[in-house]
Amino acid sequence: MEARNQFELNYLRKLLQITKGNVTHAARMAGRNRTEFYKLLSRHELDANDFKE
Repeated sequence: MEARNQFELNYLRKLLQITKGNVTHAARMAGRNRTEFYKLLSRHELDANDFKE
């Protein structure tokens, strides 16, 4: 389970870096809707604003 969490965290960070914190675009790239994506961010204690330029 820990490996999956680490993978998810890295994946979310990478998506947010690529999209410069744009949750709509990051969610679309991940094939998720925004609500699901926000839940993932919350689970991993990530804030999209930290990735905005």
